[in-house]
Amino acid sequence: MLWISAYYPLWAQIDTAIILPSIEVTAERIDLTNIGKHTDRIDSQVIAARHYDNLANLLSMNTALYIRSYGAGTLSTLGIRGGSSSHTQILWNGIPLRNPMIGLVDLALLPTSFIDQAAVHYGGHGAAFGSGAVGGLISLGNDQIRNNDKIAIGLAIGSWGKREGNIRLDYGFKKFRFSSRVFTHAAENNYQYKLNKDSDERQQVHNRVENFGFLQELAWIPNSDQQIVGRIWYQYADRQIPPTSTQTTSKAAQQDDNLRTSLQWNLHKTKTKWQLKTAFLDERIDYQDTLILLYTSNRFRTWLAEASVAHHFTQRLHITGGLYTEIANADSENYETITDRNQSALFTSAGYSLGDWYWRLQLREEITDGVWSPLLYDLAAEYSVLRNLSVKASVSRNYRTPTLNDLNWKPGGNPGLVPEEGLTAEGGVYYKSKNENRSIATSITAYTRQIEEWIMWMPPVQGVNNFWSPVNIASVYSRGVEARVKGGWEKEKSRIELQTGMDLTWSTFETPLREFGIAAGDQLFYVPVENIMAGISLSTKRLQLFYHHHWFGPANGINDDLAASNIASGGITLGFEARRLNGLVFLQFDNIWDTPYRVVERRPMPGRTFTGGVKFSFD
Repeated sequence: MLWISAYYPLWAQIDTAIILPSIEVTAERIDLTNIGKHTDRIDSQVIAARHYDNLANLLSMNTALYIRSYGAGTLSTLGIRGGSSSHTQILWNGIPLRNPMIGLVDLALLPTSFIDQAAVHYGGHGAAFGSGAVGGLISLGNDQIRNNDKIAIGLAIGSWGKREGNIRLDYGFKKFRFSSRVFTHAAENNYQYKLNKDSDERQQVHNRVENFGFLQELAWIPNSDQQIVGRIWYQYADRQIPPTSTQTTSKAAQQDDNLRTSLQWNLHKTKTKWQLKTAFLDERIDYQDTLILLYTSNRFRTWLAEASVAHHFTQRLHITGGLYTEIANADSENYETITDRNQSALFTSAGYSLGDWYWRLQLREEITDGVWSPLLYDLAAEYSVLRNLSVKASVSRNYRTPTLNDLNWKPGGNPGLVPEEGLTAEGGVYYKSKNENRSIATSITAYTRQIEEWIMWMPPVQGVNNFWSPVNIASVYSRGVEARVKGGWEKEKSRIELQTGMDLTWSTFETPLREFGIAAGDQLFYVPVENIMAGISLSTKRLQLFYHHHWFGPANGINDDLAASNIASGGITLGFEARRLNGLVFLQFDNIWDTPYRVVERRPMPGRTFTGGVKFSFD
């Protein structure tokens, strides 16, 4: 059975059209171009081709990031540049999606059918987005609503009982445009796996997932200078939580109920751009484990608002400034009382160009529950050495306040925690060249980051406590190198594209934690030193073949270390058209070489998996 619609729980070729050519609406109030910093952008056609998937799998196959997945259909997070999961900020059209209780977002909850743009911004972005953007951020966006009425439908089936579908409808009038998206996803996820390459196969049990959601967008364009956009994103998921590889059974389950709404107004004049936006997030997580009679319900509500203005004083000088406020309310059976968090910030950014130089300075001051943050800054520069060659550098000060669970969870919360704080510096060389038949882009970036009072949840200590609890680690030192090469060659109607990426990451404890068996210089948990990615695609007018390969090195686990692994994905896509109908059929295989592997200890990943389907649209 094919389902038409989808969504993921907590634990097409895109057609873009500018409705009015004289206005270009951006979701970010501070420029997120790669001035002074390393950025990986995922092609919109790649996103559209994986319309049946989630953000975790999209990033895993198209970047060198190490995605910490607990298995198919379960929790997936990431830590950029050796950071923790709460060191990565996730933005949706400029709206932070972080959960104030746990400080992260489950990437498996973010369906690619609701995403048109995706980029990974490496390095500290605290001066732009405040607490939490220590390691980097993922920016997700939606294209402007098409100015032609159109319907697109995608259907997919796959291994382990996977059924998925989605619909997108764009419609409206000249000044009022609407976009409606719906998706549903279901899977048994009873996949086969091995503990190692020589062991017998096992079958994953108690791992069913059912989820669905819709995204409604409205754009009102009263005139050529301004636009108002409203969005409502609702999702619900119900999933079973499978046993670990050392358990025989599980009865745990979790339901996620998420509502995200936003309203944004943009006014663009010749030299000045104004932006007002507000958002309301309401998310609930219910967890049950009937084997141990554990039932918990957690809910948070966040309201935020922001006003900003950007002005070009001269052709060389550009200044942005604004105010931000956020109120979060959390309710949990593991809190003694309902908990609030109030945060406000003042931010500014200045860009200045002079000859072959471009400079940017960002400043931000936050106050959280009456406590002022340190002054956050980000000084970045770029110099064009030659026509296609440039060098970039930046230095930034970042911090992160403890999450509400860090402070208030019972048992384990530590109200004595202090915020993390530290400095990040990076520099890189970038080369780009393009002509009619060929394009190439390469870069190499080196970075260093020192964070004091790093917060980490640590396991029970005999004679001290019998539960996990967060502590401030004196210091964590992260440094590394990131290399990228991307090229394309085209002849007549055929094209070949290649991309490679290599991340070398050292993120180490600078002080020993003897009670946990950690020595100074030890690599952090779940942070492999090596991550290497390579991909190739061959395409003609209607046919495309692709292959992606990701190799990651060994990593330290809390109980068991994780071995290095090679993971590959490949497939074929065939396009077709008839009058006003355009479409494609596809077949994709993941983990092609059927590699037994883990990215989180005792959480087996599926073996070879296929997904096939069709996507078509009507104008």
